[in-house]
Amino acid sequence: MQQYCEIGTPKGVMRGFFHIPKRDKFPVVLIFHGFTGQCTGTRFSYVQLSRLLDAQGVGVLRMDFLGSGESDLNFVDMTFDDELSCARILLEQVRDMEQVTDIYVMGHSMGGAVASELAKLYPDTIKKLALWAPAFNLPAAMHYLTGQVERAETYDHGGYLISDAFVEDILSRDFYDRLDTYKNDLLVIHGTKDPTVPYAISERYLQGFHKNIHFFPIKDATHNFEKYEDIQRVIQLTYHFFTNQEL
Repeated sequence: MQQYCEIGTPKGVMRGFFHIPKRDKFPVVLIFHGFTGQCTGTRFSYVQLSRLLDAQGVGVLRMDFLGSGESDLNFVDMTFDDELSCARILLEQVRDMEQVTDIYVMGHSMGGAVASELAKLYPDTIKKLALWAPAFNLPAAMHYLTGQVERAETYDHGGYLISDAFVEDILSRDFYDRLDTYKNDLLVIHGTKDPTVPYAISERYLQGFHKNIHFFPIKDATHNFEKYEDIQRVIQLTYHFFTNQEL
Protein backbone atom coordinates (compact mmCIF):
# COMPACT_ATOMS: atom_id res chain seq x y z
CA MET A 1 0.00 0.00 0.00
CA GLN A 2 1.36 3.39 -1.03
CA GLN A 3 0.39 6.11 1.44
CA TYR A 4 1.06 9.85 1.24
CA CYS A 5 2.68 11.16 4.41
CA GLU A 6 3.96 14.33 6.01
CA ILE A 7 6.68 14.44 8.67
CA GLY A 8 7.40 17.57 10.64
CA THR A 9 10.84 18.92 11.46
CA PRO A 10 11.94 22.02 13.40
CA LYS A 11 12.35 23.87 10.07
CA GLY A 12 9.34 22.65 8.11
CA VAL A 13 7.33 19.71 6.82
CA MET A 14 8.75 16.95 4.64
CA ARG A 15 6.36 15.30 2.20
CA GLY A 16 6.52 11.98 0.43
CA PHE A 17 5.24 8.42 0.44
CA PHE A 18 5.30 5.41 2.74
CA HIS A 19 4.95 1.99 1.08
CA ILE A 20 3.46 -0.30 3.73
CA PRO A 21 3.41 -4.07 3.10
CA LYS A 22 0.37 -6.15 4.05
CA ARG A 23 2.18 -7.74 6.97
CA ASP A 24 2.18 -7.31 10.73
CA LYS A 25 5.97 -6.91 10.89
CA PHE A 26 8.39 -5.79 8.20
CA PRO A 27 11.73 -4.03 7.57
CA VAL A 28 11.72 -0.50 6.13
CA VAL A 29 14.06 1.12 3.60
CA LEU A 30 14.70 4.86 3.89
CA ILE A 31 15.49 6.35 0.46
CA PHE A 32 17.43 9.62 0.19
CA HIS A 33 17.42 11.48 -3.12
CA GLY A 34 20.38 13.44 -4.46
CA PHE A 35 21.21 17.10 -5.06
CA THR A 36 18.34 18.71 -7.05
CA GLY A 37 16.48 15.39 -6.90
CA GLN A 38 13.20 14.36 -5.32
CA CYS A 39 11.44 11.33 -3.92
CA THR A 40 10.43 9.81 -7.28
CA GLY A 41 14.09 9.18 -8.13
CA THR A 42 16.00 9.33 -11.39
CA ARG A 43 13.89 7.65 -14.12
CA PHE A 44 11.21 7.15 -11.41
CA SER A 45 13.53 4.50 -10.02
CA TYR A 46 12.52 4.98 -6.38
CA VAL A 47 8.87 4.43 -7.28
CA GLN A 48 9.68 1.26 -9.20
CA LEU A 49 11.96 -0.07 -6.48
CA SER A 50 9.49 0.77 -3.71
CA ARG A 51 6.64 -1.10 -5.37
CA LEU A 52 8.81 -4.17 -5.96
CA LEU A 53 9.94 -4.18 -2.33
CA ASP A 54 6.42 -3.59 -1.01
CA ALA A 55 5.22 -6.68 -2.90
CA GLN A 56 7.94 -8.72 -1.14
CA GLY A 57 7.12 -7.52 2.36
CA VAL A 58 9.66 -4.69 2.64
CA GLY A 59 8.38 -1.21 3.48
CA VAL A 60 9.84 1.96 1.96
CA LEU A 61 9.77 5.56 3.14
CA ARG A 62 10.78 8.01 0.40
CA MET A 63 10.55 11.72 1.22
CA ASP A 64 11.53 15.00 -0.40
CA PHE A 65 14.18 16.72 1.71
CA LEU A 66 13.34 20.23 2.87
CA GLY A 67 13.80 22.65 -0.04
CA SER A 68 13.21 19.93 -2.65
CA GLY A 69 10.14 18.60 -4.43
CA GLU A 70 6.92 19.11 -2.46
CA SER A 71 8.50 19.69 0.96
CA ASP A 72 8.63 23.05 2.74
CA LEU A 73 11.31 25.72 2.16
CA ASN A 74 13.15 26.68 -1.02
CA PHE A 75 16.20 24.95 -2.48
CA VAL A 76 18.45 27.85 -1.49
CA ASP A 77 17.53 27.26 2.18
CA MET A 78 19.03 23.75 2.15
CA THR A 79 22.39 22.72 3.60
CA PHE A 80 23.94 19.28 3.92
CA ASP A 81 23.59 19.50 7.69
CA ASP A 82 19.85 20.15 7.24
CA GLU A 83 19.47 17.05 5.09
CA LEU A 84 21.39 14.93 7.58
CA SER A 85 19.16 16.27 10.37
CA CYS A 86 16.09 15.35 8.32
CA ALA A 87 17.52 11.87 7.73
CA ARG A 88 17.97 11.42 11.47
CA ILE A 89 14.36 12.44 12.10
CA LEU A 90 13.12 9.92 9.52
CA LEU A 91 15.25 7.11 10.96
CA GLU A 92 14.17 7.80 14.54
CA GLN A 93 10.49 7.95 13.59
CA VAL A 94 10.68 4.62 11.77
CA ARG A 95 12.75 3.08 14.58
CA ASP A 96 9.92 3.85 17.01
CA MET A 97 7.24 2.09 14.92
CA GLU A 98 6.19 -1.17 16.58
CA GLN A 99 5.69 -3.01 13.27
CA VAL A 100 9.20 -2.27 11.96
CA THR A 101 11.72 -5.07 12.44
CA ASP A 102 14.83 -3.61 10.78
CA ILE A 103 15.95 -0.38 9.16
CA TYR A 104 17.70 -0.28 5.79
CA VAL A 105 18.98 2.88 4.05
CA MET A 106 19.60 3.78 0.41
CA GLY A 107 20.94 7.00 -1.11
CA HIS A 108 21.94 8.28 -4.54
CA SER A 109 24.66 10.87 -5.16
CA MET A 110 24.50 13.48 -2.37
CA GLY A 111 21.79 11.32 -0.85
CA GLY A 112 24.43 8.58 -0.76
CA ALA A 113 26.72 10.89 1.19
CA VAL A 114 23.83 11.65 3.58
CA ALA A 115 23.16 7.91 3.95
CA SER A 116 26.83 7.20 4.64
CA GLU A 117 27.04 9.94 7.28
CA LEU A 118 23.85 8.62 8.87
CA ALA A 119 25.36 5.13 8.99
CA LYS A 120 28.32 6.53 10.94
CA LEU A 121 25.86 7.86 13.53
CA TYR A 122 23.70 4.71 13.67
CA PRO A 123 26.07 1.88 12.67
CA ASP A 124 24.18 -0.78 14.60
CA THR A 125 20.65 0.43 13.87
CA ILE A 126 21.07 0.36 10.08
CA LYS A 127 21.23 -3.28 9.00
CA LYS A 128 21.66 -2.75 5.24
CA LEU A 129 23.10 0.23 3.36
CA ALA A 130 22.91 0.75 -0.44
CA LEU A 131 24.76 3.62 -2.15
CA TRP A 132 24.29 4.64 -5.77
CA ALA A 133 27.29 6.70 -6.97
CA PRO A 134 27.81 8.29 -3.54
CA ALA A 135 29.03 11.86 -3.92
CA PHE A 136 31.95 11.77 -1.50
CA ASN A 137 33.71 14.18 -3.88
CA LEU A 138 31.35 17.04 -3.00
CA PRO A 139 34.03 19.21 -1.34
CA ALA A 140 36.20 18.97 -4.46
CA ALA A 141 33.19 19.72 -6.65
CA MET A 142 32.43 22.85 -4.64
CA HIS A 143 35.95 24.22 -5.09
CA TYR A 144 34.92 25.66 -8.44
CA LEU A 145 33.15 28.31 -6.37
CA THR A 146 36.12 29.02 -4.12
CA GLY A 147 38.46 31.62 -5.57
CA GLN A 148 36.90 31.42 -9.04
CA VAL A 149 33.84 33.57 -8.47
CA GLU A 150 33.25 36.52 -6.21
CA ARG A 151 31.99 35.44 -2.82
CA ALA A 152 28.28 36.07 -2.38
CA GLU A 153 25.36 34.97 -0.23
CA THR A 154 24.02 32.82 -3.09
CA TYR A 155 25.27 31.25 -6.33
CA ASP A 156 23.52 30.19 -9.52
CA HIS A 157 24.20 26.47 -9.92
CA GLY A 158 22.69 25.57 -13.28
CA GLY A 159 19.45 27.40 -12.52
CA TYR A 160 19.34 26.38 -8.87
CA LEU A 161 20.27 28.90 -6.22
CA ILE A 162 22.59 27.51 -3.55
CA SER A 163 23.68 29.42 -0.49
CA ASP A 164 27.18 30.26 0.67
CA ALA A 165 26.20 28.46 3.89
CA PHE A 166 25.68 25.28 1.84
CA VAL A 167 29.08 25.67 0.17
CA GLU A 168 30.86 26.32 3.47
CA ASP A 169 29.14 23.31 5.05
CA ILE A 170 30.29 21.02 2.21
CA LEU A 171 33.86 22.38 2.21
CA SER A 172 34.17 21.65 5.92
CA ARG A 173 33.43 17.92 5.49
CA ASP A 174 35.54 14.84 4.80
CA PHE A 175 33.15 12.15 3.61
CA TYR A 176 35.96 9.58 3.40
CA ASP A 177 36.62 9.84 7.13
CA ARG A 178 35.58 6.84 9.27
CA LEU A 179 33.80 4.99 6.47
CA ASP A 180 34.56 1.71 8.23
CA THR A 181 32.43 2.76 11.24
CA TYR A 182 29.55 1.02 9.50
CA LYS A 183 30.19 -2.73 9.35
CA ASN A 184 26.82 -4.24 8.36
CA ASP A 185 25.70 -5.26 4.85
CA LEU A 186 26.79 -2.77 2.22
CA LEU A 187 26.04 -2.41 -1.51
CA VAL A 188 27.69 0.20 -3.75
CA ILE A 189 26.80 0.75 -7.43
CA HIS A 190 28.70 3.12 -9.72
CA GLY A 191 28.56 3.87 -13.45
CA THR A 192 31.91 3.69 -15.21
CA LYS A 193 31.14 6.79 -17.35
CA ASP A 194 29.90 8.95 -14.48
CA PRO A 195 30.88 12.59 -15.20
CA THR A 196 29.56 13.93 -11.87
CA VAL A 197 31.17 11.49 -9.43
CA PRO A 198 34.00 10.11 -11.59
CA TYR A 199 34.29 6.34 -11.47
CA ALA A 200 37.95 6.64 -10.42
CA ILE A 201 36.70 7.99 -7.09
CA SER A 202 35.30 4.55 -6.31
CA GLU A 203 38.87 3.29 -5.99
CA ARG A 204 39.32 5.66 -3.07
CA TYR A 205 36.08 5.10 -1.18
CA LEU A 206 36.19 1.33 -1.59
CA GLN A 207 39.45 1.30 0.39
CA GLY A 208 37.71 3.03 3.28
CA PHE A 209 34.81 0.59 3.68
CA HIS A 210 34.95 -2.80 5.36
CA LYS A 211 36.08 -5.71 3.20
CA ASN A 212 32.73 -7.45 2.73
CA ILE A 213 31.30 -4.78 0.44
CA HIS A 214 29.15 -5.72 -2.58
CA PHE A 215 30.45 -3.46 -5.36
CA PHE A 216 28.92 -3.40 -8.84
CA PRO A 217 30.28 -1.20 -11.63
CA ILE A 218 27.71 -0.53 -14.35
CA LYS A 219 29.62 -0.45 -17.63
CA ASP A 220 29.34 2.85 -19.53
CA ALA A 221 26.58 4.10 -17.21
CA THR A 222 26.29 7.78 -16.29
CA HIS A 223 25.63 9.35 -12.90
CA ASN A 224 21.85 9.14 -13.30
CA PHE A 225 21.85 5.80 -15.17
CA GLU A 226 20.29 7.29 -18.30
CA LYS A 227 19.82 4.08 -20.29
CA TYR A 228 16.84 1.86 -19.55
CA GLU A 229 18.98 -1.25 -19.18
CA ASP A 230 21.30 0.55 -16.75
CA ILE A 231 18.63 1.84 -14.37
CA GLN A 232 16.85 -1.53 -14.45
CA ARG A 233 20.10 -3.26 -13.53
CA VAL A 234 20.56 -0.86 -10.61
CA ILE A 235 16.98 -1.40 -9.44
CA GLN A 236 17.28 -5.19 -9.63
CA LEU A 237 20.58 -5.29 -7.75
CA THR A 238 19.16 -3.10 -5.00
CA TYR A 239 15.92 -5.08 -4.86
CA HIS A 240 17.84 -8.36 -4.49
CA PHE A 241 20.07 -6.82 -1.82
CA PHE A 242 17.16 -5.67 0.34
CA THR A 243 15.22 -8.92 -0.09
CA ASN A 244 18.23 -11.13 0.74
CA GLN A 245 18.44 -12.67 -2.71
CA GLU A 246 21.64 -13.63 -4.49
CA LEU A 247 23.40 -10.72 -6.13
